[in-house]
Amino acid sequence: MDWQQLLKLNAVAINSSMFQVGLEREGQRIVETGQLAQTDLAPALIGKLPGLQRDFAETQVELVTPVCSNAEAAGRALTELTRQVRQGIAPELIWPLSVPPTLPEDEALIPIAKLDRAAVAYREGLAQRYGRRRQMLSGLHCNISLNPDLLTALFQTQTEITDPVDFRNHCYLHIAQNYLHYRWLLTYLYGCTPHVWPNSGFHESHRLVRSLRNGPEGYVNRPGLHVSYASLTQYCDSLQTAVARGQLSAVKEYYGQVRLRGGRDLSTLRQMGIQYLELRQLDLNPWSIIGVTNEQLQVVTWFTALMLWLPSPTDPDAWIDAGQHANQHVALEAPAARTQYFETGMRLAATLRELGQSLHQSAAEDVATLIAARLCAPESTLAARWCHETQGSVTQATQLALHLAARRI
Repeated sequence: MDWQQLLKLNAVAINSSMFQVGLEREGQRIVETGQLAQTDLAPALIGKLPGLQRDFAETQVELVTPVCSNAEAAGRALTELTRQVRQGIAPELIWPLSVPPTLPEDEALIPIAKLDRAAVAYREGLAQRYGRRRQMLSGLHCNISLNPDLLTALFQTQTEITDPVDFRNHCYLHIAQNYLHYRWLLTYLYGCTPHVWPNSGFHESHRLVRSLRNGPEGYVNRPGLHVSYASLTQYCDSLQTAVARGQLSAVKEYYGQVRLRGGRDLSTLRQMGIQYLELRQLDLNPWSIIGVTNEQLQVVTWFTALMLWLPSPTDPDAWIDAGQHANQHVALEAPAARTQYFETGMRLAATLRELGQSLHQSAAEDVATLIAARLCAPESTLAARWCHETQGSVTQATQLALHLAARRI
């Protein structure tokens, strides 16, 4: 499939709204001194706000927006939901970082979310498999799908695939394969878990890194799990095999940085096809009250478009394995150091600029310029900025985190 030619033929339908976007932001409820909140999340507030959920812990809120027409609209929806939640939990705050604040010495004191019996049992199983501390990591997930009109236009322009569902699956798998290979670039730009607070469960280290959450000790499944993205069938089969072998207690335990989504279970996904991609790697941006900026959302949008523009890999699983290695390497680089993958990143920026010129999208060219500038100035990345402002001190980091958490929205 010549994706570049397809996109060029449909350039008139491509703009910043080529992707529909929904956001999920996790975060820990804290008191004003920085400790985890001791209260339950009020049932009345949950009932009032359909977008408010609990993740692993009773203190871990999850704010979920509806699907929006573009990234900017999704940011506005998350801002309004955050305002309502902040108002509802006051005087408590939401910790602004992906790594949790200081946790209890006894991890049994970390409260599992008070949900129904099945949900609690599932979380108790996670606690046994990974430990409660590791489950306290939070992040921002971006649910992204091609605008239906654009997807239809792309399908009608080509002749290789005759079934629209097969074409949609092919399209999303192509994006996912390239995204999982090149996701290290987003970790470089927006990783922001350089160090941890006491009792985090991470090995103690004085070396600052870009993103512990994206590293080998981060929010990952246990070693030995392999999920194939070579086809939708292989993806579903490998997840079912993992559950059958006990590597996963359920399909939803798969912590891949891209999930293929469509329906409630794998059988529906197989039958109805991929409806959207869940991008799960972003650390929270502590300088944004909602955990992500509009700039970041624009970068993610055009980065995803670039993944569709790039050629398909000949061996998807090997391609993805190489991307996993690169992402973990970049996650553990010193925050202010030039990345080992600098030249590859500059080539990606140049290719994105070509995409923007070919499709007459100045916004894509602007994102390409921004990426190139950040690659040349690693001190401008989120992790480097955090390290500079806190000097690697947990005390200073706590003060900054509390200051950022208390800002008005």
